[in-house]
Amino acid sequence: MSDHISSTAGPTNQTNGKSPTVSIDWSGLPILESAEIAFPQLGVPGAWPVARDRLERIVTCHEVPTTPEVVWRALTDPAAIGEWLAVCHSSLEQVNGDCMLDFEDGEFLVCRPTLVRPPRELHYLWRWLGIGPLSSIGWSLDATAHGTRITVTQEAKNPPRDWQTWHGEGWPGILNQLAAYLRTGTRWRWPWRRMGPYAVIELPVSAYEAWDRLFGAGGPRYWLLPMGGSLEPGQAMTILMGDASGTFELMAREVVQPGESPPSFLPSITFTARRSTWGCEVGGRVWLEPAGWGQSILQVFMWGWEHVQPHLQLSERSLLTGYWADAMRRAHDAVAIPGQQVSAGDRAGVPAQVGAAIADARQVTARGHAEGAVHAGE
Repeated sequence: MSDHISSTAGPTNQTNGKSPTVSIDWSGLPILESAEIAFPQLGVPGAWPVARDRLERIVTCHEVPTTPEVVWRALTDPAAIGEWLAVCHSSLEQVNGDCMLDFEDGEFLVCRPTLVRPPRELHYLWRWLGIGPLSSIGWSLDATAHGTRITVTQEAKNPPRDWQTWHGEGWPGILNQLAAYLRTGTRWRWPWRRMGPYAVIELPVSAYEAWDRLFGAGGPRYWLLPMGGSLEPGQAMTILMGDASGTFELMAREVVQPGESPPSFLPSITFTARRSTWGCEVGGRVWLEPAGWGQSILQVFMWGWEHVQPHLQLSERSLLTGYWADAMRRAHDAVAIPGQQVSAGDRAGVPAQVGAAIADARQVTARGHAEGAVHAGE
């Protein structure tokens, strides 16, 4: 076997005591040359995720004692929509034309109609605050012996984990508001909410990578716009909302690092916010969760506006909504860096960390073979 080993080393380096350098000529041993792929070490990483998708669907029905034509008007006429759902800017009957449903507390939905077939079918896409994950909304109106059966279907891919709770429990209430408006012709919209705002955006990186980029050293400055302070528990951070809106103080109450809290092991920060005019603190939480393989969702939610002085509640809530929507856009830009280097593993569909692990393992294996060959030659 020593015939296949060629030593390129000279005398032992007496100064540093290093062993001779030995290279191996594999040309005479083709079976070993291919063994790394054909017969890899047991336990060397070889599998990687390709997709982790979750398709969600919510279907809600209500039967009302009126005709499909009357229900259609309630679903599409801006004046009618404003009585049971939200202020409607533009039209839900214009295919591919954007329309806003404004809840008048800083929060809104941007909608884009995709199918309009009066008085039977209405479909549109929507995004919360214009930046949230896509949802498909479909309305179907079917005449019955007693009136019209209204069916609304909402579908989404990889939505937030609480999506079923929020929307699944929300749609019955919305249809009840619609039914009450159809029956009485009076306003049945809910008042502005003392909980919220809620802001959400999809990020093109994993939850852990997003955490490192957004909350690691120097990360907050790119999207939170801090003027000073830190996000350490018990520490305050002064945040600039804008030259027209001023600042607010954000104090981290609990910081959960990635991998720290089972069963999800996902990171989050629970905080309180304060402005000098409020006279109190308002609670909040910002957190990350997966949204398919290699992607994540950044979310923030606040609560407790009923503790703020009544004449300030709505206007201040709206200011914070605008700030968080802008912060979400900045966070997306901060992690979606143009011109990022893509490894050969990524181009082949293999995550970089898995590709690196495989490469490291193969290097160890190759080193082991080389050392074994050297010893055999000795």
